[in-house]
Amino acid sequence: MSDDLPIDIHSSKLLDWLVSRRHCNKDWQKSVLAIREKIKHAILDMPESPKIVELLQGAYINYFHCCQIIEILRETEKDTKNFLGFYSSQRMKDWQEIEGMYKKDNVYLAEAAQTLQRLAQYEIPGLKKQIAKNDQAVTDAIKKFSDYGKQAEDSKKQFQKEIQKMGIKGVSLRAELLELAADLPAFFEKVAEQIRKIAPARDYFIAFRDYMHQNSAPNSVILPIVALICERGVDVTTYEWKYNQKPDRVEKPNFELLLKDDKKNSDEIDFGDEIDFGDDDGGIDFGEESAGIEIDIVADDSGAVGEKVASGQDALNLLENSEAQKALILELKELLAFLSMRLEDETRETGADVLIRGAEKRPEGVANVNDKTMKSWISELENILKEFQNPQKIHLFKIRGSPQYVEQVVEELEKKRDMEHRYKRLQTLMTENQETARSVVSKTNDELKTIVESTRVLQKQVESEISKKYNGRRVNLMGGINQALGGM
Repeated sequence: MSDDLPIDIHSSKLLDWLVSRRHCNKDWQKSVLAIREKIKHAILDMPESPKIVELLQGAYINYFHCCQIIEILRETEKDTKNFLGFYSSQRMKDWQEIEGMYKKDNVYLAEAAQTLQRLAQYEIPGLKKQIAKNDQAVTDAIKKFSDYGKQAEDSKKQFQKEIQKMGIKGVSLRAELLELAADLPAFFEKVAEQIRKIAPARDYFIAFRDYMHQNSAPNSVILPIVALICERGVDVTTYEWKYNQKPDRVEKPNFELLLKDDKKNSDEIDFGDEIDFGDDDGGIDFGEESAGIEIDIVADDSGAVGEKVASGQDALNLLENSEAQKALILELKELLAFLSMRLEDETRETGADVLIRGAEKRPEGVANVNDKTMKSWISELENILKEFQNPQKIHLFKIRGSPQYVEQVVEELEKKRDMEHRYKRLQTLMTENQETARSVVSKTNDELKTIVESTRVLQKQVESEISKKYNGRRVNLMGGINQALGGM
């Protein structure tokens, strides 16, 4: 009855099972070392046979391979067989000796058991993990490719939105921005003409102030920048506004240098040969009488020293200079607030207001202004202030007022433009990663199939050999080996 029961052995305990039942010795590995050395030399002298080449290709040669090689050699070396049935071929003798060494103390079973354990516990799971890892890498690369595509498109839209807001094409950023800024003088002329149209509003402001102070108004200039523009247009430098006098010479910022920078990016500075500074210590010799020199600096009452030169920001006109422009906007808002208050006072219809307006005697400069005129001035002021609030114009004001600002704007725009190219490069990288991962998956799958197939064969061979030792009882290797081979 017990002979019909199968022998179930857990694959991870197979080697221990063989040793505990005395099928193999504990020191079986010593014998394997000698066998491996013998196989190493025997392989060097093999007949030209496709079967042997296929058998030896990429495989770890074990006892069962040796048996197959001997069967092949029986055909290839049959001419060396004598009348007693022995072979004179050294090849056959070497492999028969290896077979005998394997059979002694069942070393072949111990080696096969260890090989099965290694395959089931390490090599097959390792290859499966590698495949899963690369499959995940492909999935991640596909997702990132899509994400980078969306980000590239978003970056392109942001860049297009910015250049559209500024009114440029975005081909040559610096040149296009400076070209737009070059149109500002015409814009400033237009604004100056609009401000001149509201000169009567300023006169009304002054007349009303004098009326309210009964001709004892403080001696201060109302809306001084508006007054300068109304009197002379845009041909007034910031220097004149600050120091209340005209400069002898005007040196405006040079915008042409920024255009030249586009052509000099690849140029290198050549310092020529080494510079000989001489043997002195590099100090400056002021002479023996330098200790007694006194320097007197003479300035006028306005703070200007020597020749009156308007340079940098002071050389810009009142509408170009950011400081003067801010002061002008405040003055326009002040005038707008005054007119809005006066309009409300003049259009209020309460009995007391009507009585006061009928009883008071106003000077001509105040009495001649009605609510319709004030509404017209208010509309003009609101239109002028809107011109200064245009986002494109704000950038152009800064560009016109400071050449260095051009570099800041160009740098920001280039960053946004480069983001699109950066994400596209990342897309290309993700495509390469997909191809690499797919290639690894394909190669590893082929390797896994080969190992699984050889493992199944070895499993059956080991089960068959153990079965022979127990009168043909069925032997089943269970546990890890079946899990490793499962699904393949």
